[in-house]
Parts: sequence; C-alpha cells; structure tokens
Amino acid sequence: MGLRVITANTMTLDGRIAASPSVPSWQDERWRPILEAGFQLIDFADLHGASVILEGSNSFVARGAGGIDVIPSAPEGELYEDYLPTQVISRFKRWMAVVDSRGRVAWQHTHQDDTHVLALVSRRTSAGYLAFLREREVPYLVVGEDRVDLDLALRRLCETFDTKLIVSTAGGILNGALLRAGLVDEVDLQVLPIVLGNGEAPSVFEGYNPDFAVPPYRLSLLERQARADGSLLLRFAAGRAPIGTHE
Repeated sequence: MGLRVITANTMTLDGRIAASPSVPSWQDERWRPILEAGFQLIDFADLHGASVILEGSNSFVARGAGGIDVIPSAPEGELYEDYLPTQVISRFKRWMAVVDSRGRVAWQHTHQDDTHVLALVSRRTSAGYLAFLREREVPYLVVGEDRVDLDLALRRLCETFDTKLIVSTAGGILNGALLRAGLVDEVDLQVLPIVLGNGEAPSVFEGYNPDFAVPPYRLSLLERQARADGSLLLRFAAGRAPIGTHE
C-alpha cells in the first residue's frame, strides 16, 4: 500500500475556514465565536492516527507577510542540506510539516505536547531563514529548487518518519495545490451549521483552479455522518478526474 494523503478541514456551511486572509483563524477575534459555539471540533490527525500533519505558512502568518530577514550564521552550503537534529527528532512522535519556501514564519513556539514543527523549504529559501531555523532547532527538509515540490516533500516526509499517511489541515491554497497536482486521496470535511457570508473569507480549495484553467474536480462520497453537536462529517474519495476529462 502506497502513501495516502487526506485533506481535512472544519468549515462553515458556505465553505469558509477562516474569517479573513489577513489573520490566521486561530488569532482572529471574528472567528472566535465559531470556535466557542459549542461544537465538538474533530481532530482529524487523531481520527486517522496520523503522525505527520501538513500545513501551509498562511495558517501562521497573514497571506501578505514577507520573509524574515536574518543574517546567516553558518556557511551557506551547509545550510542547504536537510537539518534533522537527533536531539529533536528522537523526542517527538508527531510532526507538523509547514510549507514555507519564502521563510515567513518566525517560530517562537516550536512544539506542543508530542508534536513538533518541521519546515519544508527550497533552494530559493534565504540562507538567513535557514540559519534562523537552525538557531531555533526547527528541523527542515530541502525539497525543491524554486519552491517546495509537493510530491517530493510528501515522499521525503514518509521516508523520514516511516509513515504511509499524511493529513493536511492546511488552508485552501495549499490544499488546492495538492488536489491540482493529483496528490490527494481523500477529502474530509466537518461542516458546521453556520453561515459566515463573507466572499473574501478563505475557503477550502482556493488553489485548485484560481484561473479557471482546468475543469471542476469531482469527488465521490465515502461517508456522511450526522454528529450530535449538529455538525456533519463528510468523507470523499478524490480519485476521479476533473469533470469533462477522460480517465
């Protein structure tokens, strides 16, 4: 059995996963009423027993945030090698891998309970940012030339952490990019009976077809479950081709 990739999000009835592209949902007071509405939010990583979670940098900083400008403190050639310090790798059981080739997240808190952050970077990531990650003891994998190669990144994560399952709880841009690249096996959604009603709010799959260059993508329903809190769990297989194409 090969690698399985599941995208998993909690969303409003109108498909929104945050209130604004300028503030991550967990920092946004406008999103807080949804978090405090009494729903039992699903921990999808726990649901699937995943040891590797995929996230995008937009989950931690505003979409318009620039890269971190740091002066390198180590030889540049050394910085562009994978950084997997044994004293960190050996201590943690779960990893949150964050796609951040632009070097945008200034990590202050690198772990919680048994989960530690790992950055996915490219050879275009600034040497200063890689030096910053090493100073903070944030492991990273160099997976791509101009940007993070998602296919390579997923394969390297599987090899590094000996897993066959990755759950992406990222936002719409990264999840859409995964879907467009044909890397998604399953889409899980917890639908809350709430309408946000704001067209600028981020949605579940923004990165799949931003310029209408490809047909809509069709999914097939695997499971639907009405939950006691009024929310709905939907699971879809993502193995079908976009509408209008031939498999």
